[in-house]
Amino acid sequence: MSNYYKQTRQETIIYTVVWILLFLSPLASLFSHYDDTPAQEAQVMNSLIDTWASILTFFIVFLIHNHLLAPMLVKNKRVKQYVIATIAIVALFQVAHCAHKPNGSPLLKVTSQEAAAPPPEGFKRFGANGRPPIDRHDISVFTIVIMMLGCNLGVKSYFQNEEEKRHLAKLKEQSLKQELEYLRYQINPHFIMNTLNNIHALVDIDPEQAKDSIVDMSKMMRYLLYESDNHCVSLSSAILFLKKYLNLMKLRYMDTVNINLDVPEHCNEDVALGPLVFIPFVENAFKHGVSIDKTSTIDIDIKHKDGRLLFHCHNSKSHAKHEYGGVGLSNVTKRLELIYGNDYCLDIHDEDDSYDVLLNLPAKCPGDFSDSTQPQLMSNA
Repeated sequence: MSNYYKQTRQETIIYTVVWILLFLSPLASLFSHYDDTPAQEAQVMNSLIDTWASILTFFIVFLIHNHLLAPMLVKNKRVKQYVIATIAIVALFQVAHCAHKPNGSPLLKVTSQEAAAPPPEGFKRFGANGRPPIDRHDISVFTIVIMMLGCNLGVKSYFQNEEEKRHLAKLKEQSLKQELEYLRYQINPHFIMNTLNNIHALVDIDPEQAKDSIVDMSKMMRYLLYESDNHCVSLSSAILFLKKYLNLMKLRYMDTVNINLDVPEHCNEDVALGPLVFIPFVENAFKHGVSIDKTSTIDIDIKHKDGRLLFHCHNSKSHAKHEYGGVGLSNVTKRLELIYGNDYCLDIHDEDDSYDVLLNLPAKCPGDFSDSTQPQLMSNA
C-alpha cells in the first residue's frame, strides 16, 4: 500500500472514530432517564432526535470542508478562494442554526401575554418578539463550528506535511542514489584502465601469466558488474577482490615491491561496507609509491574492532614528482560522504618519504544488504 493511501486511511479512521463518538454521546441522556415515566422518556427521545439532527448539520458542514474547502488551501494553496468559501458556508450554517433552537422551536419566542406584560426594570427587548440578534446559543454554535473546521484543517495539514516530507526524502534519496551510481560508473573505467595497463606490461614479460591475469580480470569484471547495483558489499567479498587485484600487481612489479597484506582470516558476513572503498587508496599506493631504482613497500591492514572497520594503507614514496588525488581518490571521498554521511573518518598523512591513509568506518553499512546478491569469486586468490 502506497504512503498516500495509507495516510488517507489513517485520516479517515480518525474522523470516523470522532464522529461515531459524537453521535453516540447523546445516548447517555437516554439511559439516565430509562426508569422515568413514559412522558419523560418521550421527551428525552425527542431531545435525542433534535440533538442528532443538530450534530448531522455539523457533520454535513464538516464533509463539505474536509473534501472541498480544506484541500483548496492545504494542497492547492488557494488562500483567497478558501477564505471566501469558508466564510460563506459558516454564514449559511449560522443563519440556519440561529433560526431555531436545538429542539426546533424559534429562539426566545415570546408569547402574547409576555409581550403585553411590561418588561422588568432595566430589561431591554430586541425586535418585535423580544429576541436579541445574537444570544449565548448563537455564540456557542459559532465557536463550535470554527473549532471543528480548525481541527479538520489542522489534521489535514499535518498529514499533508508528513506526505511532503516523505516525498522530499524520497527525492533526496533518489538524487543521492543517482549520484552514487554515477560515481561507481566513473571509477569502474578508471580501475579497468589501470588493470589493463598491468596486463599489457605482462605480455612481453610472461605471456602465460598474462593469460592467467586476463582470466582473473574477467572474474573481477564480473564482480564489478554485480556489485555496482548493490549499496553495500560484504567485507569478505571486498577482501577477496583486493587479493586478486594485488595478485595482478605482484605479477607486474615482481620483486620491486614488497606487498604486505594483513586482513582477518574469517569475516562475519554481517559486516559490510560500500563497494570499492579500499581499491582507490591501494591504486594510489602503486601509482605513486613504486620506485624504479629501489625496492618499495606497500603495507595494507584491515581490522574489524568494536563495531568499526579500520583500514590502513602505508606506502613508501618514489622520487618522481606525483600529485596525489585524481579520479580514484576524489571519487571515493564523495562516495564515503554519500554512504556514511558524517559517520566515518579519513586521515591522510603525506610525508616526504611515505604516504599513510587511515580510514575508520562503521561495520554496518547504511542501506539494504543481502549476501545472496554478492557475486561468488573463485577462492584461488
